[in-house]
Amino acid sequence: MRLWLAATRRLARLALTALIILAVTMPVILARASDVAVVDAEVLFSSPIEANAPASVLSLQATFSVGEEVYYILTLANMSPWPLAEIHVLDRCFVPESEQELSHLWEPGRLEPGQTTSVAIKYDPAALEEFDLVQACHQLEINWSSGWSTFLTDCTGQGNTTLWHIPLAEEMAVYEEQVALPLSLEEPVGRSKLGLHVTRNSSPNIMAFVEQAQPAVVVGVGDLGWLADVKEVSPGTITLGRFEEKGQTFTGDPVQRAQQFVSSHAGLYLANPGVDYWLGWNEPGVASEWQMAWYAAFEAERARLMAELGLKVAVGNFSTGTPEATLFAAFTPALIAAQTYGGVFALHEYSAPTMLHGVGAGIPGYEAQDDFGALTLRYRYWYENYLGPANLVVPLVITEAGIDGGVLKGQTPSLGGWRDFDGLQAEDLETQTLDTYLAEVSWYDDELRRDPYVIGFALFNAGGDEGPWASFDITDELGSFASLALSKQ
Repeated sequence: MRLWLAATRRLARLALTALIILAVTMPVILARASDVAVVDAEVLFSSPIEANAPASVLSLQATFSVGEEVYYILTLANMSPWPLAEIHVLDRCFVPESEQELSHLWEPGRLEPGQTTSVAIKYDPAALEEFDLVQACHQLEINWSSGWSTFLTDCTGQGNTTLWHIPLAEEMAVYEEQVALPLSLEEPVGRSKLGLHVTRNSSPNIMAFVEQAQPAVVVGVGDLGWLADVKEVSPGTITLGRFEEKGQTFTGDPVQRAQQFVSSHAGLYLANPGVDYWLGWNEPGVASEWQMAWYAAFEAERARLMAELGLKVAVGNFSTGTPEATLFAAFTPALIAAQTYGGVFALHEYSAPTMLHGVGAGIPGYEAQDDFGALTLRYRYWYENYLGPANLVVPLVITEAGIDGGVLKGQTPSLGGWRDFDGLQAEDLETQTLDTYLAEVSWYDDELRRDPYVIGFALFNAGGDEGPWASFDITDELGSFASLALSKQ
C-alpha cells in the first residue's frame, strides 16, 4: 500500500512538472471569434544595458530593420519628471562622401513624464534602387522645448539597434522666455569695430596702426609670435590666429580628424600665448548637408579638445556668400560647442564693385530685408532668423572683409581687391580710390556697431604688397584707416 502511494505521488509530481513545462513553452494564444490562432513570437536578441544611466533622460532607440521591406524604427521615451514640448526629430539617412540622402521629419509634439512614442519610417523601394544601404548612416537631429537640441549619428548599419540616453534637466522641460536685447540697434553705438587681417608682419606700419588705433580685432596667419606684441601695446584688441592648412577634405571620421588636427598643432598653439582664439580650416568648401554635418562634428570636437588645453576657438570661417540657408542648421553642433567652451563664430564678408553691393538682396530661404545682404551683412540672416530664436547668439568676428572682385561673374581679366577697380580694368564698374574705399569701410563699421554681438571685422589685408594679395593691400595707407577708427571713439 505504501509503495502504491509513493508511486502515485511520484506520478503526480511528474504530471505537475510536465504541465509547468508545457505552460512555459506554450506559444501565445489569441482568441479570434469562433476559433483560436496560435502565433509564435521570435526573440530577436537580448542584451544587457548599463545600470548607471542618468536618472532623468530622453531615451531614443533606433532600429534599422532587415527584410524584404526596409524600416527605420524610432522610439522616444521621456524618462524624467518633466514634460517635454515641441519635439521634432529629423532623420537624415545618407551615404558618407556622396550625394545620396533620404530624409524624414517626425514630429511627436509633446511627451509627458514616463510617456513613450514610436514611429516606423518605411523607405520607398524605388528610392532605394540606387541607394547604398550597406554604407548608409543616419543623422538624427532632435529639437525640443523651443531651444534645446542634440545631434546623434548611427552608422551601425542594417540589422542593428542603438540606444541613446540624452541627459535632461528641469530647465530643458519648459523653455522660459528670456528678456533679450535687440540683435540690431537703431544707431551705431560704441567705438570702432575696425580691425586688420595680416598675412605677414612685414612693415612697421602694422604695429604703428595697432598702437595708434587700438583695433577691435587683429587676425594673423602663420608666424604669430608678434601677436603677443599686439596684446602688449593694445590689451583690448582681440587676436585670432591660424596656420595654413592643407588637406581640407571631408574624409574619414570627423572626430578623429579633429583629434589629429589639434594634436599636430598643439605645440605651436601653446607656444603662441598672444592668440585669443584659434581658427581651424579656412573657407571650407561645404556643398552638401552631409559635408556640413561632418564639418560641424569636426569643429565641435576641435572646440572641446582646445578647451582641454586651456585654449579657445573660432568656428566656421566660411567664405563670403556662404553657407546656404539650407545647410546652416547642420552647423548647430559646432555653434553649441563654441558657446559651451567660450568660443566665437567666424565668417568672411566681401562684395564688389563696392562693399555695399548686394545689401537689401535676399538669399534663398529667407525674405529680403533692407539692412541685410547677400554678401556683406549676410550674417544678419543667421542671427535674426536662426541663432537668436535658438538662443545661440555666439559672439561674431568677421575674420576677413573688404572688396573682392572674385564675387563678380564673367569679368575678364579677373579682378581682385580694391586696387584693381582703378577705372582701367573695370570700365563699366565703379572706380575705387582710397577715399571711396575709406567711406565704404566706414559705412560697414557703422553697421557692425549697430550689432552688439559683433566683436569686430578684420579688413583684408596688410603685409601682402607683393604676390597674390597685392591688390588688397593697405599697408601704406594704414595711417588713414587708423584715423578712421579714432574718429569713432
